[in-house]
Amino acid sequence: MYLKSLSIKNYRKYGEEVQVINFAHSKWPEIPEDEDETEKINITEEYISKSSSLIVGKNNSGKSTIVKLLNTLQNSKSGSRSVFKYTDFNLKTLSDWYHENIDNKSEEEIESIDQFYFPKLEFQLILGIDDGNDLISSFEDILVVSGIKTVETQENQEIAEVTIDVKYEVADEVAFLEDLVKIKTSHFNDSQQYDEPYKKELQYRQFLALFSSNYFVLNFYPIGREEPAKEFSLSSLLKVDTIEANTVKNDKTLSQAYNRIVSTYIKNNDIATIDKLVGDINYQVKDMVDTNIKNILQSAVSSIESTKNLKMNLHPDVTLEKIFANSIIYEYQEGNNNIPESQFGMGYTNLMVIIAKIVDYIELYSKKDINGSVNILCIEEPESFMHPQMQELFIKNISKAIATLLGKKQQLDTFQIIITTHSTHILNSKIQSGNTLNNISYLGQAGVNNIIKNISDDAIVSGRNIDKKAYEYIKKYLRLEVSDIFFADAVVLVEGVSEETYLRYEIDKHPILKNHHIKVYRIDGAYAHRFISLLDLLEIKTVIFTDLDLKRSESEKKVDIKDNDDPDPDVIPQNISDLESKYAAATSSLSTNGTLQYFIKKELKDEEAKYGEINNKIIEKLNNNEELIIDYNNITMFSQGKINGYYATSFEEAVVLTNAGNEDENKYKKSLIKALQYVHPNMRYFGEIDETSEIADKSYMYQVKLSDGKSRFSTGIVYLSVTDDDFSLKQPQYIESGLNSLCSCFKE
Repeated sequence: MYLKSLSIKNYRKYGEEVQVINFAHSKWPEIPEDEDETEKINITEEYISKSSSLIVGKNNSGKSTIVKLLNTLQNSKSGSRSVFKYTDFNLKTLSDWYHENIDNKSEEEIESIDQFYFPKLEFQLILGIDDGNDLISSFEDILVVSGIKTVETQENQEIAEVTIDVKYEVADEVAFLEDLVKIKTSHFNDSQQYDEPYKKELQYRQFLALFSSNYFVLNFYPIGREEPAKEFSLSSLLKVDTIEANTVKNDKTLSQAYNRIVSTYIKNNDIATIDKLVGDINYQVKDMVDTNIKNILQSAVSSIESTKNLKMNLHPDVTLEKIFANSIIYEYQEGNNNIPESQFGMGYTNLMVIIAKIVDYIELYSKKDINGSVNILCIEEPESFMHPQMQELFIKNISKAIATLLGKKQQLDTFQIIITTHSTHILNSKIQSGNTLNNISYLGQAGVNNIIKNISDDAIVSGRNIDKKAYEYIKKYLRLEVSDIFFADAVVLVEGVSEETYLRYEIDKHPILKNHHIKVYRIDGAYAHRFISLLDLLEIKTVIFTDLDLKRSESEKKVDIKDNDDPDPDVIPQNISDLESKYAAATSSLSTNGTLQYFIKKELKDEEAKYGEINNKIIEKLNNNEELIIDYNNITMFSQGKINGYYATSFEEAVVLTNAGNEDENKYKKSLIKALQYVHPNMRYFGEIDETSEIADKSYMYQVKLSDGKSRFSTGIVYLSVTDDDFSLKQPQYIESGLNSLCSCFKE
């Protein structure tokens, strides 16, 4: 038996919209007895990864709330009162309900409240049944509240499941309604001693106190019935244990962990020599006691009590467990010195404690107990004290230990691990160990409430235009770039190093954005659309800066970017000032940018749109504007447009055109020239220009010349901005709009 999902409504920061968290379960594979040890470890690693649920999110996103709820429910039974307090209710929901139904309402209006709408906590557990292993006799309690039905999995397999509805609700509705009325008629309401704001605060606190009272009762509802089950308990069905974040309690913590690990290994490997040694110790101790001590003690006792009434027999009880618990000390060697365990690194100690507790938990129950219940081990924030590399190998480390200590054990088949974390490295450990994004629950926020997004390969790929190879790229990229996306307040996707450097600088000095965790990802090409399926699923505010990338003929692109003494002038292609005339006879999309094409298709609501429709839509959207903006759910794409009379095709060209003006904008032009000359100080194209030069007319040529030093261009802008008080450049409009878009989401 295993926990498939848990639904939550109105609990703590989970509001009126039902949030569902799914949990992992995987079948333990058949492993031949003669399987190679390395392969056995690899199989165990994959199993642990696939059967573990990872709950990720920032601080206060509700990770510990899930664990707390499972621990509370496992001990619950029908009719229990005072299970939760008012602080366990969603406080916004309570506040809204109070202001709608109590505040500024008459007694008559309060008395007429429909009791069906009283605030309540609602949960639903769905349990899966492994027909091959689970003991049907253990389901008698479940059958009180749910029948067993068969459902089909994504793998086209049929499994049985049961559903348990739980409500924490008002038991005595009449009395509760009377107390709601009393809040309005309390004596202090007419008191002249208190001002009105304080009276309202007292009223509201009286209201909240009702939700910590014994008015509320925990009920389990059979599916399809309105009356709760009279007798039912989850205690025999749900077994939850928790490993807390800080497992290092004292100087003996590591020894205690090692003792459990060694004891487990010896027990599972039946080391006869150790059993014989323990037996010999007991015999020798008893012989010594009988020979040297027993008679002395017996004489002392006989002086108080007759020996015929009290005979003494001293029997030593030396066991392996007692030896390891009390008599073995662990040290590590540093040169010729033995260093005590108290000086071991806390990260290493923490990992060993986690491994020991996992092994302990698996060994705790008999096969019957395990197969007759849902067995969950929650590990809270295992990254405590661990350096990043140890976090990256977390799944592998615990898998290797379990494989070594337990080998092939049937108990693993119904064993579920739930890990809560805000570590990108633990997340990577999970993704890479199983080569999948399955069984990851992302906890975010929508307004003041928490939300749950269940991540899986199918959820990302299904219904979205993404092929298998593109998806593998996403997983690889998450590995290489670290999975900060799951912990960011907002995400910015850019094409190359120039935009990355520039935007990180602009965000770091922005008065609003610098106070938030905004992750800037360099995609190294126009591949931003490859990430849209994941970003869309997570509903993280995302801004994409991508290039217009107007398509040029081969002859137009043949600009000699090398500066030499060749007397023949370079062939300089013309800037583009009119899209319609330029691309009227185009036989393909006017833009080579895959990301831009993707968003245009979204705008057209046609994934199969042809180049003619795409071109017309781009021209229509731009309409001589300085920027091209397309919204798609929580994602907004920004690209260049027509700047200073010409269409910019890249970030570099947008900067050039934005700052190439004369007259009152001359200060920007001076700064632009400094930036260009910083990149190629000896190149004649840059060395010859001054404030009188028509820079805008040759913006495409400058862009091509800058392609030899893109990173240096953005680095130069940042460097000069910091070191030169007179240096100042205007942001291209599409950049400014994108940053403003991010600001607006934080102001709301």
